[in-house]
Amino acid sequence: MTKQEVTLEDVLAAKEARYSRQKAFIEKHGGVLVSITINMPGAVKDTPLLRRLRDYGLEEIKKIFTISAEERVNLSTGPEALISIEKEGRLVKKAAVKIEESQPFARLLDIDVFDENGSLLSRREAGQSRGCFVCGGEFVVCRREGRHRQEDLEQAVNKMENQFRAYESRLISPTAQSIGAKAVEAMLYEVTCTPSPGLVDRVNSGAHQDMDFYSFMASSAALGLPMARCAQAGLLHEGPIEELLPVLRIIGLEGEEAMLYATQGVNTQKGLMFLLGIMTGTVGWLMGRALSVTAEGVLTSAASMVAGIVEKELESAANKNPNELTAGERLYIDHGITGIRGELAKGLPSVKERGLPALREALKKGLSVNDALLHTLLVLMTCVEDTTVMHRHHPDKMRVWVPEQAQRVLKAGSLATMEGKAMCAALDKEFILQNVSPGGVADLLAVTWFLHCLSDD
Repeated sequence: MTKQEVTLEDVLAAKEARYSRQKAFIEKHGGVLVSITINMPGAVKDTPLLRRLRDYGLEEIKKIFTISAEERVNLSTGPEALISIEKEGRLVKKAAVKIEESQPFARLLDIDVFDENGSLLSRREAGQSRGCFVCGGEFVVCRREGRHRQEDLEQAVNKMENQFRAYESRLISPTAQSIGAKAVEAMLYEVTCTPSPGLVDRVNSGAHQDMDFYSFMASSAALGLPMARCAQAGLLHEGPIEELLPVLRIIGLEGEEAMLYATQGVNTQKGLMFLLGIMTGTVGWLMGRALSVTAEGVLTSAASMVAGIVEKELESAANKNPNELTAGERLYIDHGITGIRGELAKGLPSVKERGLPALREALKKGLSVNDALLHTLLVLMTCVEDTTVMHRHHPDKMRVWVPEQAQRVLKAGSLATMEGKAMCAALDKEFILQNVSPGGVADLLAVTWFLHCLSDD
């Protein structure tokens, strides 16, 4: 739909027209009247998202009360709904306030309630007031005194809209479920391939003391729903793909909580959740536009989604207090290492140019899935700057020593020869001894398998 800007005169005229509709609705249906509108600053007040938000408010009321009549209108000044309920007015008002406060995004709803006599019931009579979008203080006071800049208000509203988009992803379609299942498969295949040097696998915990194979099983199970939700968010997203990233991050934070709960506080797959969340969201976005889904197309679109992420999230770190820097920010400032952000912004060239070709060639030659994955892992070790290793060691450990070790196994025939298999098993022991765990490479291996499994490629 085309977004139409409205003027103050349009808003005032709509208010008068709403009053007339409300009066006619009460005369026709009686009962307690509920009027739903949207608090939307700015000139554009009618979008598909805001219509769905109006419908959300309506459905929440229907969960509590039996509706005797309803009317919905979509106007350039914003979507509206009128409802008739045969209940005591103050009881309905109490429920309406609860709905407005139930979710962060529900603050955009304005649910007015008129009692049986047609009188508007106010929050203030119960000593309550609407909170400011920006600071949470009293809305009326902030507006009257002009406490906040327009750009701060717009930013707060945009955040609430993204929170609603993330909430909508909870209703998962079969398509999103299928995409999410492929992501979970990729997680499970990555941790199952054995022996993976320095990593948790079926026989040992690699260079880790706080996690094991079962930690990853529990973590992967917990992340199934967030992966499907990321895909669903992509399917529903109406705007350009770069506007999808904040929505995926909201879902990702909820997924992180689920992961930590499942692992009793151990971070097993936070980085992989970030990567596969972007991949599943991108696949959903492409499918939602009926575009071809190929590995190359997904990687190109994902790069567009995170365009500028290094500048926004790493370069700005130079202005932070050194004690507040994350490990990734410190690596960027000290060594210019951009990590997975930089890889994504470039379209994951290590996966596209090395990982996928290596995996497909190994499978074509008849290697088992396990050995093909291990071979791909070794190939990725030769070309990826793994910040997981760099957190524990000097960057040269990843840039020089790890690639050299992986290259030795590859030159011996990799997993296609008995010598290569023996060397891979020995390398696992050496990585454990050296306290090297190439977790970043492992994440890219999972992404490689996910992309390999895309049916249209």
